[in-house]
Amino acid sequence: MLFDIAFLFIALFALGFTIFIHELGHFLAARQRGLTITRFSIGFGPKLFGWTRNGVEYRLSAIPFGGYVALPQLSDMGRLEGNEEQRRQDSQDPVERPSAWDDFDEDEDEAPKDEPMPKITYTDKMIVSVMGAVFNVLLAFTLSSVLWFFGYDVTDAQLTNKIGYVADTVERWNPLVEEGEEVTSPAKKAGLLPGDEILTVDGSLVDDFMDIQNRIITGKQQTAQGRRLLNLSVSRNGKEEKFEIYPEVWGPEEMRVIGIGPKETFFIGELSPGMPAVEAGLQVGDQLVSMNGEVIHSFAQLVYMLEKTDNNKSISLVVCQGGEGGPERTVELLPVEKEIMVGGAPSIRRLIGFRPEFKIVTTYPNPLSLIYSRVKDMYLTLSGLVSPASDVKLRNMSGPVGIVNHLSVFAKIGFKKLLWFVVFINVNL
Repeated sequence: MLFDIAFLFIALFALGFTIFIHELGHFLAARQRGLTITRFSIGFGPKLFGWTRNGVEYRLSAIPFGGYVALPQLSDMGRLEGNEEQRRQDSQDPVERPSAWDDFDEDEDEAPKDEPMPKITYTDKMIVSVMGAVFNVLLAFTLSSVLWFFGYDVTDAQLTNKIGYVADTVERWNPLVEEGEEVTSPAKKAGLLPGDEILTVDGSLVDDFMDIQNRIITGKQQTAQGRRLLNLSVSRNGKEEKFEIYPEVWGPEEMRVIGIGPKETFFIGELSPGMPAVEAGLQVGDQLVSMNGEVIHSFAQLVYMLEKTDNNKSISLVVCQGGEGGPERTVELLPVEKEIMVGGAPSIRRLIGFRPEFKIVTTYPNPLSLIYSRVKDMYLTLSGLVSPASDVKLRNMSGPVGIVNHLSVFAKIGFKKLLWFVVFINVNL
């Protein structure tokens, strides 16, 4: 429990620092342009502590999901000029109040009431407004440079564009009854196979499997009859093949899926005593290459292959001893059926008795490439959000609470992964 609370505080600090940099951009730009500044706050709500210097109140507020710089001359961003009475009306109108991610506070108490505010130009407004985003981009570039210098670890599955698993079925969401039904997966219907290398999605070249999944989720292609459509270009055995696939939507958020997973390199990470893998002489670090003559492209594929084997029938495994590049040997073993927990529910599975360990690769991404990738992700999401042909809706967006949750998860994974996600947040801001 204390462990989780510690990561929650790390997440709140990371979010607060991002907000601080954003507001600092507004603050420094406003000061350089000679605007009146009355308050610089990290967070909203009641003040926890603060101080006043040179007429500016600096404070940390109780609600950490946001922040603002109080600039009375920007109290009405919709007009070049606005009198004090109009500002008071706006400050009391809940529609006009800034959200948790807006930066300008229109509190009527912020502006001096004895003297009218000096006029400011459109240039002043534009510079002050834009500099928050500029500072976020600068922070993203700085953190990306740190990751470029030190590198960060990812599984090789994150870097591939090869398919490692094709599901038999996917769950089709039915919003009328708010539950799903199992249907044949679109990828299986179309004839995709493990080992296929995806070259393009809807005509666009792809970088890695995360890019592939993002393009599937945010896809906007439809048939003339309004059916969801996905066009894939795939390399198979050195030849390019094209597929038309009809995605399903999954879960309450109704995101497009076709039922594929990435190719991944995995090894035996932990053996279970008394199970067939131990009895067959498999060792920690061994890599499973093929089963019954079929190449194994992912752990998910191996699980699927085991489920399809006949009861009381042995399987033949080709194994690289000690990992990749090691000497190969063939072992025969008989899987056993055991009840395990899957998704919080008991399930009978055919097992050979080991936990996988996945190949980790240290990558040194160029800062500009990393930022460009995040900008591309943001563009795909926003273009899907505004397109009536897309399934991306506001329900798919994460608010501040969701962001903190993601930050705490990445903090648990590791500091470098946390930095990667902070880069993502700053580009989105």
